[in-house]
Amino acid sequence: MPTLEPFANMTGTLDFKMQGKMPAGLRLDAHFAGTITSEHWEGEWPVSGIDYVTVRGDGIAELFIRASMGEGDDIVSYEATGRQTPDGIIETLYFQTASETFAHLNGAVGVASGSVDGDQLSLEIFLVKH
Repeated sequence: MPTLEPFANMTGTLDFKMQGKMPAGLRLDAHFAGTITSEHWEGEWPVSGIDYVTVRGDGIAELFIRASMGEGDDIVSYEATGRQTPDGIIETLYFQTASETFAHLNGAVGVASGSVDGDQLSLEIFLVKH
């Protein structure tokens, strides 16, 4: 049975850019920047990226995220998909890195749960273990 292992906590500020009404719903891009902390490294890492958001007719937001975290030789890129509902955000994350220290993330799957309050994003990230 798969289990979830706590991995990291992320906070950031969103900068929304309205794209307009599209066939699938209202589209906006949300650039974000902030910090991410974890037991797996010391201190705060910078994190930044863009979240392509489509708000469907039923109010559910479809999320597609491309981002990177870290610095120096320890940069980890990730892609995520998810949904934002009135209850919060749920995402699935896939990582890519050239870092030897974090190479184990290349085969990892993460899940995140969090919220947006105004322009403030908060996520708790877990690794799925089997």
